[in-house]
Amino acid sequence: MREFQPTLSNEHTEDHDRDCNDLMGIAEREFVAFTRAVSEMFGAEEARLSAEDWLNEVASRDCLPGPTAREWRLVTIAALARLAIRMTVALHDSASTIHS
Repeated sequence: MREFQPTLSNEHTEDHDRDCNDLMGIAEREFVAFTRAVSEMFGAEEARLSAEDWLNEVASRDCLPGPTAREWRLVTIAALARLAIRMTVALHDSASTIHS
């Protein structure tokens, strides 16, 4: 009969924790870079809305993106598409108001 070896379990837990920390670090860097760029280009309100879009995009996925920045970039691209739609609608509404 095999004896339980807690060191193996602890090693697995440490690896898992390290992987989770890496994943969270990548996600956090992507989120911060995106919201900072939106804030600089379009202001605080658009940054807040875009941050919500980014978080909603993560929540809408069946599973979290993997441990690479490229996979998290897809979340940012989807949030950026929502921003582009919002800005296009705002521009169109602004143009309609001017011509009325």
